[in-house]
Amino acid sequence: MSRALSLTLLLLSVTAALPAAAQERGGLRLGSDPLATLDVIDANRGCLLSSTSVTVGVNKAFGTSSSATQRLGTMAGPTSSGGCRPLVSTQVAAGVNLALGSGSQAGQSINVQGQRGALDTIGFTRGVNLSVGAGSVAAQRIQNLTSR
Repeated sequence: MSRALSLTLLLLSVTAALPAAAQERGGLRLGSDPLATLDVIDANRGCLLSSTSVTVGVNKAFGTSSSATQRLGTMAGPTSSGGCRPLVSTQVAAGVNLALGSGSQAGQSINVQGQRGALDTIGFTRGVNLSVGAGSVAAQRIQNLTSR
């Protein structure tokens, strides 16, 4: 079981890193009005180009009749007095929740509240929720929101 957990965590970490890597390498797609896009970039001078938030939780209850509960939360940082927003914002919320013992209980709650990017916002949410064993219960809630 340890090998499966390691593989799951590796997959989650690689998958979580892909959107962040893509935003730093990609170009800007100019829509039907390229001047409007350039105006947004020009209005954002002095602000961050990109913002990335990654929240990952691993919760496990392995023993017989064991219990594990986890709550994680990430909030977007405040905007500066000039009302800056990053040009591109990426948010990752991922969780692994395992109840693997007989009669075990595992509960996980992950809440992410991020800020919208001026040009693009990428949200990536993934979860693995597994209950194995007689009478075991696993409950998971992952919420990935973007403010306006």
